[in-house]
Amino acid sequence: MPTKYLLLLLLFVGFMACDDDQILPALEEAPVPTGLSLDIMMDADSPGEATITPGGQGVTLFHVDFGDGSPVEEMPIGESAAHSYGVGTYTLTLTATGISGQTASITETLTVDATPPRNLMVDIGGTAGNSLSIDVSATADFAAGFHAYFGDVADETPTLFQQGETISHVYAEAGDYDVRVVALSEGVETSLEVTQTVTVNNSSNAVVLPLNFENSAIDFAWGGFGGANAGVVDNPDVSDGNGSARVVELNKSSGSEVWAGAFLPLEGPVDFSSSTSIFVNVWSPRAGIPVILKLEDADDADINVEVTANTTEANAWHLVEFNFNSAGDLSLPYEKVVIFFDFGTAGMDENFYFDDISLDGESGGGGGGGGGGSDLALPLDFQNADATYTFSGFGGAGAEVIDNPDASGINGSSRVASLTKNEGSEVWAGVFIDVTNPIDFSSGATTIKLKVWSPVAEAPILFKLENPDNPDDNIEVSVSTTGANQWEELSYDFSGIEAFPNIRRLVIFGNFGTAGSGETYYFDDISQE
Repeated sequence: MPTKYLLLLLLFVGFMACDDDQILPALEEAPVPTGLSLDIMMDADSPGEATITPGGQGVTLFHVDFGDGSPVEEMPIGESAAHSYGVGTYTLTLTATGISGQTASITETLTVDATPPRNLMVDIGGTAGNSLSIDVSATADFAAGFHAYFGDVADETPTLFQQGETISHVYAEAGDYDVRVVALSEGVETSLEVTQTVTVNNSSNAVVLPLNFENSAIDFAWGGFGGANAGVVDNPDVSDGNGSARVVELNKSSGSEVWAGAFLPLEGPVDFSSSTSIFVNVWSPRAGIPVILKLEDADDADINVEVTANTTEANAWHLVEFNFNSAGDLSLPYEKVVIFFDFGTAGMDENFYFDDISLDGESGGGGGGGGGGSDLALPLDFQNADATYTFSGFGGAGAEVIDNPDASGINGSSRVASLTKNEGSEVWAGVFIDVTNPIDFSSGATTIKLKVWSPVAEAPILFKLENPDNPDDNIEVSVSTTGANQWEELSYDFSGIEAFPNIRRLVIFGNFGTAGSGETYYFDDISQE
């Protein structure tokens, strides 16, 4: 090889060696990735859903450890990863690789809280068959249950319930109560809550059918129109047809309209499920006059049904039937009673009287019914002068019907029963009374309620239902009074009583378990629910 070519080759090799030495040190000296960051965005509408975006300078590739035990994910520059987390705290690790293969890491802490509940909706309504009970249910997005506070006791322990669940609560007495429902998150109360004021009525004091007008504690707010006036008065003709002490008087004043009448708002709709006829005990100065009974929607008078029937006697109490079978849609909520006497004739300053508005032709309800005619049946009060209330005592106790010694509170009835445990009477002393026909428990109504006035608080009042022909057929339940020298209503659960036939005997023991000292207990308004 000529010398000049050899020299050129040596120069080329030397040049190439110098270029490699310069490039390799440059790569090794490339900086470690810097400015690393993890951008974590949580989805406001989907709890635990995160979008994770890494960032940094001098980076060729990212690796993200999500901190929850899931596989490490490789992420090219400029990309994001979606990841799902449960409630908890997590440490995420970002590892960035530079051009030289060198790495740098950072960590970020992520805390995932339960999504706060929202859109709380609370539904509160009355419990069927118990006017002192309410039903409560609730729904809310992201709620982990609810606490209910019923507002009837101090330092109340909340009742826990879940979505899709309805809970019930029975109040000891009628009144207005603030019911508060609080949404829970992870078992802890949140600030999301709803408070509603509910009004519960004692069924014996509610203005609903059946109606009589014995209970002076109830405001029977009759309103007149067209020149007529109506109100509750003493019965002007206490007789075989109607022994009630109080009735309604409707006066059609002289010159009043042919359509003059009176109305009464109800506190619950008329229930036609058991009968399509309404009976009214009426007293008219003339026979053969038309009487219209009309039922209206409380908010829309155009929604109504009405029936006309004629009186058949003059100056005497007699029962008039109004058959609504073909009058219209009886499933609608009619909550107003309207009555017209001698419809179509102008007023002549006459008085008409009526009482005992019911679906079965018997007196009762509306705050103190029962005892219609001479038969004894539930509901049982002691207002009927024609009925014979025969009590039998045992163990040194006795009972009789007397004037109400304390017509106040929940019991404004004029007549009640008294039970006296004479001095030295047995601890099991009591009284019983038989109703005319067996009590019907076939519908499942096995709760018996009783108004009681006790001279001492926490007195056990034992109530026993019995077959008088076979005393072994019985169930007894004890409920204690809560106050003294005041009327209160006790509720007795006789579940299982339907298995026994001919249950006609009601047995009551005052302050059971304590010998008599001459004290007197009073009771009234025995009803079935």
